[in-house]
Amino acid sequence: MALSLVAGGCAPIDLGVFSPQALSRVVPEPPGAACARGGQAVRTGLDVNGDGTLGDDEVTSTEYLCAGTVLVRTETLAPGDACPTGGQVTKAGQDLDGDGVLADAEVTRELTACTRVAPVLTRLRPVSWTPSCSSGATMLEAGEDVDGTGALDDAEVQASYGFCMVDSTRVRSEVHPEPAGGRCGQAGARVDAWPDLDGDGQRQPDTEPLTTLTVCQPTRVHDGDYLVGSAADLAALQGVTRVDGDLVITSETLDVLGLPELVVVMGTVRVMNNPRLAQVSLPHLRFARSIELRENPALETVSIGKTDGPPVFVDEDVVVGDAPKLASLEGLTPLNPRRQLRVQNLPQLQTLSFPHITHLSLNLTVEANDALRSMSLPNLVFATNVWVTDNAALESLSGLATLRSADQLLLAVLPALTSLSGLDGLTSLRELTVAECAGLKTVTIPHLTQVEQVGIQDNPSLESVSGMPVLQVSRLLRLSGNAVLHELKDLSSISAMHTLEISRNPALKDLSALGRLVRLDLLAVHQNILLEDLSGLAGLRELATLTVAHNPALRNLGMEALVSTTEWFDVQDNPLLPTCQAQRLADRVHTGPPPTRTINGNNDQATCPNP
Repeated sequence: MALSLVAGGCAPIDLGVFSPQALSRVVPEPPGAACARGGQAVRTGLDVNGDGTLGDDEVTSTEYLCAGTVLVRTETLAPGDACPTGGQVTKAGQDLDGDGVLADAEVTRELTACTRVAPVLTRLRPVSWTPSCSSGATMLEAGEDVDGTGALDDAEVQASYGFCMVDSTRVRSEVHPEPAGGRCGQAGARVDAWPDLDGDGQRQPDTEPLTTLTVCQPTRVHDGDYLVGSAADLAALQGVTRVDGDLVITSETLDVLGLPELVVVMGTVRVMNNPRLAQVSLPHLRFARSIELRENPALETVSIGKTDGPPVFVDEDVVVGDAPKLASLEGLTPLNPRRQLRVQNLPQLQTLSFPHITHLSLNLTVEANDALRSMSLPNLVFATNVWVTDNAALESLSGLATLRSADQLLLAVLPALTSLSGLDGLTSLRELTVAECAGLKTVTIPHLTQVEQVGIQDNPSLESVSGMPVLQVSRLLRLSGNAVLHELKDLSSISAMHTLEISRNPALKDLSALGRLVRLDLLAVHQNILLEDLSGLAGLRELATLTVAHNPALRNLGMEALVSTTEWFDVQDNPLLPTCQAQRLADRVHTGPPPTRTINGNNDQATCPNP
């Protein structure tokens, strides 16, 4: 009711009472103290300023509708444009009203999975080595022809077996259906194979053993990438056996990731940035392009495939890192990546084992795992790069006993490592670097033959570089900053290279282990406190550049066999070295112009005997 009063000589005054409207708004509530798994916050208050919206300063009370049970509803999808052979639609969401029925308004994720089966194909190829065959073998590989080309591609291989010393013309195989509930859990296929030793086309049970490969054929396929951000998203994925795209799990709320029926992911399985995720289980996964488990601070248990089952083929990379609570990778032992394995920043990890890996076309990286004491890759023969760095407790490299060759081997910041024993099978490298290994006493790789570049530097306890009688270095040998290195021994096959650098080795006195070195482009000898002469380089004949500097005990250049230095002759700041000796050597061998000859800071007072 409005009232009006009239004062003398004044217009009426409206004394109506203003009544603000009550408003409410619903906003998402992240996981936290109010709702452990998130939900919705219902905020109410009065529209004091009359603008028709409820501002934050107008909220007088908040009620929470926390996420409850996730419900799932499936609907059969008839054959059509979406799924030519039919399929199903799965809908999932939180039961917000608690009635046990998923209403349309509660659906937050919908997924279409088409029923599809690709034909199973096999292929044969010769290989020089397998974990069970020390010599040649024929590799039988099986998988689904997912792209429909009629040929089995590398990315489609799900299972393989090597027939030792059996020619490909003698391997027989047959594809048979595998019923649901068998080896795969759901319908699949098996490949029965045997060596036809007598060539009759029939298997002789007593002499021709049967081998069975299993190919788990997906029956429900999601086409495209799939992102799991909530429990409802995960629930909608249950029952899908293949994802034809990337599977990405990034969630603020998930505690457990379990997909017991998932068999194939044609893209990358990426489990990343999940603050609450403690457990990952993909027990029937048989193939993925890549698998990444990164930045999951609560992760304690991970299992992919079955530890007593066949290998899980990963066409590209396996990356596990930044999981401070993850103490074991035992559940990942079935993984067999072809391109890269990277294990890093797992501070509680003590051991790692990947028995199925034989070749890595890119990198093996084991980095910054503070508690790691040992690693086992018992069948690894080749990796382009092997980088083992910053593992404070690593005591042994015995887990790399079968490694034969690599492009680059980097061993750095390994304070508990005392020797390189375990690398006895290594024969060929492009580059070897051993650096900042505080406990390392010796560097010995007995069968190493061909290396372009060797760097052994800043190892404070290193005493000996020895026991490599067949080693040949073509580009660079650097021995630098090794505080107690006093022994070079059994390096007799080194005869020519581009650069030899001997620097900052205060205990080194003798270079005679390099006495068979004949030709260099650059010889650099710097800051070796106890080194008195270079006569150990008795065989050296040809040099482009000689630089000898800051060796306080050096008295004799030696190198009587030296014939020429063609580019630079630089001998400086060796206080006990007679200047006349350096000048005499330069006069005899240096063929460069005068500006390329520098001799100063040596002993000008010393005399030299007549030649």
